Amino acid sequence: MHTYKTLTLSEAHLILDAAQQKAEALGVPEVLCVADNAGYPIALRRLDGGKVTSVQIAMNKAFTAAGHRKPTHNYKNALPGEEAFGIFTQHEGRFTVFVGGFPIFVDGQCVGSIAASGGNGEQDIACCEAGIDAFLATLKK
Repeated sequence: MHTYKTLTLSEAHLILDAAQQKAEALGVPEVLCVADNAGYPIALRRLDGGKVTSVQIAMNKAFTAAGHRKPTHNYKNALPGEEAFGIFTQHEGRFTVFVGGFPIFVDGQCVGSIAASGGNGEQDIACCEAGIDAFLATLKK
């Protein structure tokens, strides 16, 4: 039998708070999603002005990052002509190769993920990294 750790709701809110602060500092109306270790949403936050289409995109990025234990931008081999092309059609189309989804690891184990949708790739990444950094800082106390 295996025991798996996953993020709690309070941890998800801490992560979202930091990611939201970063998005607001950048002036980007992000949609932010924190998922559990299986890729299912724990908490989602649509900032004022966040696009309605970004809601599903953020959830899909979080699903992909947690499910495959890799950042979503690592799937360059899923582009046309590459060996993993078509992978985005799996899991009812929830698998995504868009930038802005990151797994969150504690002691080498994926405990969840964070995703951002609404900015450009660099902005989405910055928001995710801010959330992860804030969470990991609480573990060092």
